[in-house]
Amino acid sequence: MASSRPTRGLGLVLTGGGARTAYQAGVLLAVRDWLGAPRQSPFSIITGTSAGAINAGVMAAHAGRFSRGVDGLAAVWRGLTVDDVFRCGHRALYGRALRWVWALLRGGLGPHNPRALLDNHPLRQLLERHVNFARIAMQIHRGALDAVAITASGYNSGRGVSFYQSGDGIAPWQRERMLSQPTTLTLDHIMASVAIPLLFEAVRIGNDWYGDGAMRDHTPLSAAINLGAQRLLVISTRNSESVPVPQPPPYPQLGKIIGYVLDSLFMDGIGPDLEHLESLNALVHTHAPPQQPPHRLRPIDVCVITPSIDLRDMAARYTHRFPPAVRRLFSRIGAFGDLSPLPSYLLFDGAFCGELIALGHADAQRHRTQIMTLLEAHPDSTADRH
Repeated sequence: MASSRPTRGLGLVLTGGGARTAYQAGVLLAVRDWLGAPRQSPFSIITGTSAGAINAGVMAAHAGRFSRGVDGLAAVWRGLTVDDVFRCGHRALYGRALRWVWALLRGGLGPHNPRALLDNHPLRQLLERHVNFARIAMQIHRGALDAVAITASGYNSGRGVSFYQSGDGIAPWQRERMLSQPTTLTLDHIMASVAIPLLFEAVRIGNDWYGDGAMRDHTPLSAAINLGAQRLLVISTRNSESVPVPQPPPYPQLGKIIGYVLDSLFMDGIGPDLEHLESLNALVHTHAPPQQPPHRLRPIDVCVITPSIDLRDMAARYTHRFPPAVRRLFSRIGAFGDLSPLPSYLLFDGAFCGELIALGHADAQRHRTQIMTLLEAHPDSTADRH
């Protein structure tokens, strides 16, 4: 099925997950294949949080040349090294770690306090080469895109902010601890959204410092719906598989604790949000026409794609590909073994990411009917937003 224009009201939601978000490129490659390498993106609304914001930025900038954008995104993930994301030399890693220890022993170093354990300046340089923010405005002007949103969390305000760029007619919205702000998106918005607490530096935007969007984005579907989406393709990076726990389990080491903090940060928002959305849909469907649903609600069709296998197990097979200094540090803090989540979030390695892309493509094939139903729907584009 070839497509010459985006399907109005079709939203793409890209959740966070660090290196795991390479999986999203695989799902998008499958969509590209089914649509016969369309020129324009089928998604008129794109939102991203945390590392999903990177993929969202790339796809928004390439909304007018969807196939090229997906191919380029997959190529970047397949060619990635850990050094492309954060500095991995002994001096960079252990120097920062020692500064943290020294600051704690001294009770702080004033303006010289360390800001993060890892230096992710290489990621900024990588994104400068691959995300053309000027093209986002061009895609919106040409009608290839209605809106794109990137979510970050304000440290001073204590609120999550969905920074969005769109055409005319989309007014800002607000929820508890979440608000929106129309703007012209820049690299700072993505760098703020991916700024994992303690690991990566916060980014100043306006009068606040911002960190990872997943900290406050407990409703990752909200931005897309408020931007006008009536159908959503959500690509998450968390599988629902449970892992047997040894009895009695050993006390968790620091590396495992950090990994599960990241697991909670990135993964715990989508489930409650989907349950809330299902409840709203049920409420709407109980009011048959011509009766008007309360508060002018509308049903939202959602298709969620998640990994079919445990990504911790997959990452465990690639931990030897971490740079030596990183591998040594992670080993000392207990980040390896027993299916620790930490490596799967920070293993920005082409081999691991390539397998994630292949998995995303295969999982999308299993949900082809569901996804194509979303892509081929033609709802009323004048429907009210939530």
